[in-house]
Amino acid sequence: MKPGRFALLLQGQHHIINKQIVKGGSALRIDKGLVTGLAKKYSHAWLFLIFAMLGQQFSLLEQFVVPRYWVYCWVDGYIPFLPGFVIPYMLWFAYVAVGLVVLCLHDREDFIRAFSLLGWGMFIALVIYFFFPHGQPLRPIITHDDIFSRLVRDVIYANDTNTNCCPSIHVLNQLAVHIGLCKSKLMRSRKWYPWFKWTSFTFTVLVCASTVFLKQHSIIDVLAALLLEIPLYLLIYKVDWKGLFARRKNAAVAIPQKTLAVRENEAVETATAAK
Repeated sequence: MKPGRFALLLQGQHHIINKQIVKGGSALRIDKGLVTGLAKKYSHAWLFLIFAMLGQQFSLLEQFVVPRYWVYCWVDGYIPFLPGFVIPYMLWFAYVAVGLVVLCLHDREDFIRAFSLLGWGMFIALVIYFFFPHGQPLRPIITHDDIFSRLVRDVIYANDTNTNCCPSIHVLNQLAVHIGLCKSKLMRSRKWYPWFKWTSFTFTVLVCASTVFLKQHSIIDVLAALLLEIPLYLLIYKVDWKGLFARRKNAAVAIPQKTLAVRENEAVETATAAK
């Protein structure tokens, strides 16, 4: 090969390499832009960190807080132990996780409201657990060896103590995600919304029932969770916080303007009187 042709070949390869580098850099810039766009779009996802922190605090309470009180009532003695309810009890974990992720990906406002209901419920429950260390003495000795009994004994009881029960976080979180999904624009815009609403409601009832049928909670814990959820729901879903703050802001701006107008009128009256 002649030297001239070899030099031209090297120049061509160098041009191709430079072109690929430029393309690679452009692709890298596009990826950065995509990541930045996703970060801005789903910036509210940082709330999951609060959820993780609340879960960690619950674990610490489970390990270090020694119960000084026992929560139960005579009604609990009439509620049978039904290990089959371990199915809705365990499906609760998937329902809460998937429900929050769906809300997070679809609508910022719906997710923030649902998470506020869930987060405040958990926070208040943890405060109660800390200042009122308690447990429940309802767990039976499981002797049966069927699949449901084994799940209760070897999975639920083995990994969850019978302390920190009132109000029930299981019930609080289930209600929060159920309400969040049923109130979301995503579900309300679907033709099958009525079917979903009643299916989710039925599952919510089963989850709440499972907490007492598995002897994880006293009926008092469930009622306490329901009583706590009602005012939280009203505050988060019924109070127009944006409108309230907007009215206060407008009022704050209107007062100085009114004062200025009064001063101008007084100045005009004073000038007129002087004449």
